[in-house]
Amino acid sequence: MPDAENDTHDMNDADDVDAVEPWDAPGPLEPRVLPEGAQADPVTAALLMLRRYGGLLEPPAASPWYGAVRDGMCGAHGLAGAMLRFGYGEGDDEVEPYQVGFVRQDVADALQEIADGAFPRDETVELVLELARAVYDVVAAPGDPAPFDAACALADRLGGEQERASRSRDLAELAAARAEGRTADTLAMLERDEACARAFADRAGDDLRRRGHRLGAVLAGLPMPVSEDGLDLVREIAAAMGSRFGISDEEAATRLAHYFASWDLTDDSEAGALDYIGHQTPEEWAGSIYLGLDFHEVQPGTDLSGHEPRPLPE
Repeated sequence: MPDAENDTHDMNDADDVDAVEPWDAPGPLEPRVLPEGAQADPVTAALLMLRRYGGLLEPPAASPWYGAVRDGMCGAHGLAGAMLRFGYGEGDDEVEPYQVGFVRQDVADALQEIADGAFPRDETVELVLELARAVYDVVAAPGDPAPFDAACALADRLGGEQERASRSRDLAELAAARAEGRTADTLAMLERDEACARAFADRAGDDLRRRGHRLGAVLAGLPMPVSEDGLDLVREIAAAMGSRFGISDEEAATRLAHYFASWDLTDDSEAGALDYIGHQTPEEWAGSIYLGLDFHEVQPGTDLSGHEPRPLPE
């Protein structure tokens, strides 16, 4: 935890940004708070750019990029939304600097895993990840114009003329708010972009399918009582099962509905069903349910080629 002296730094001063002590987490974590004045405008505009193009692999669906790539992309996209809604600092709902550091590291790891051949290459997926990295470089060094220019160039490749018009509108709205001495309504700006973001994700997903990449459908329901949190957990397991074993979405849903048939997937109490599910990763649950093995036998990266799946429930 940084000491109180760091709270007094003027974030408009680049030397002060460099002087901030980082938290004990991977990646650069400065600045401590979002900058004031004109420097705040490109940071906010960059976060809006990431929200327009970062939701490609959300919500969970089986794909060749399930795992580190999806985690990096969805984490970067989600954090941008949180920063636009709640701000960046140490308030109750604000995004804290260490969270930015972890997301920056996750994005870097995802790009490295693609470069190392652990995931298939695809220009759109890599462009979105590069955009996420550039946006959080803007957050980390708001006084440097180069990261913002890099983010703009990447966003233009993804969104073309529509993106240039959206960004121009955003910057004009932010500048007008600052000139009038009021706080820009970033939540309204975020909500205005939601339809654009969904349309891009759908269009990019269709393009990936045409290029031969498998993007599974999202599990929509289960034949037993389940909370939204419970459904999210099971969706993650379904996505991991489809990605890890190449089975259809229908088969994954059938296996999961049978396995969890007698579970109370609304119980989020300590030691309840949702708490228990959360103790293992989706990949471990997928392997255990599909093959009937213990969790320690199905760790990510384990060679499971010699094991036969459980019979498909009727």
